[in-house]
Amino acid sequence: MTETIISFPDKTGRTTGPLDRFARPLRDLRISVMDRCNFRCPYCMPEDKYHKDFQFLNSDQRLSFTEIVRIARLFAGLGVHKLRITGGEPLLRANLPELIAELSVIEGIDDIALTTNGILLAQHAAALKAAGLDRVTVSLDSLNDDVFRKMSGGRGSVARVLEGIREAELAGLTPVKINAVVRRGINDGTVLQLVEKFRNSGAILRFIEYMDVGTINHWQPADTVPARELVELVNAQWPIQPAEPNYRGEVASR
Repeated sequence: MTETIISFPDKTGRTTGPLDRFARPLRDLRISVMDRCNFRCPYCMPEDKYHKDFQFLNSDQRLSFTEIVRIARLFAGLGVHKLRITGGEPLLRANLPELIAELSVIEGIDDIALTTNGILLAQHAAALKAAGLDRVTVSLDSLNDDVFRKMSGGRGSVARVLEGIREAELAGLTPVKINAVVRRGINDGTVLQLVEKFRNSGAILRFIEYMDVGTINHWQPADTVPARELVELVNAQWPIQPAEPNYRGEVASR
């Protein structure tokens, strides 16, 4: 499907910057700095597709820091003010704090976030904050080690991710957001453990519906736990109520 990007003039005749087809301003830009990942999550980068002989990009095929900064400047000139650094696993990209430092001084950019699986976060959190990173989002699908490894393709550990979250908080990369993909029959039974862990911590816990990712993860509708069901599950233990969106077009329901 082709997304139509348009811009409308305001009362003075000036354009307000790019808008999507629902007339929402485009304020966020996601930049993937690395196609590789040190996890093999079956819902994202399953081992049978991304095996040891899989040909990832060579380093000279990735966007250089100079190219990324140029793109970010162009988008900032169009009204983008928030950048999100992603991968693959972005912390596998060498010298990433240098890129963050260059992005942080672009006029108009007032928020830089990074999405990571957290395994390398503890050793990089302080340097990233010093370079100008504002916040991190960490993937953590369960606090149970066996369930966690099922969701991560047998890679990593809960302890290392929690250490990364602690170091991010100490460095001031807050509020830390925790993303948990929920797959029925795999980790749905550990949802309440995550809520109990983070509900009074200052972190923001977000549940992500398991979805098809380019037909690579053998997705079936029965594997998905709908958001409605998750809300009911949590509400039965700790009564909750909806919150207003932080801004127009916010993706998450809070």
